[in-house]
Amino acid sequence: MKTRRIRTKPCHACKRAHDALFRARPDGGDPWQFYCRACLLKLKASSRSYTYGGTWKSKKRT
Repeated sequence: MKTRRIRTKPCHACKRAHDALFRARPDGGDPWQFYCRACLLKLKASSRSYTYGGTWKSKKRT
């Protein structure tokens, strides 16, 4: 039987732990960072060269 691990990770901008984050590069060449939905929307509005890199979820099969 497969079990699920529940993990959390902090948002790069607000530092709060979330169970779903979005990987993004604020200025294209910057390293990948994880953002919560609210902070990602702010990033998208303020950065012209923002790059989306996928979704990280806390529930992962092991």
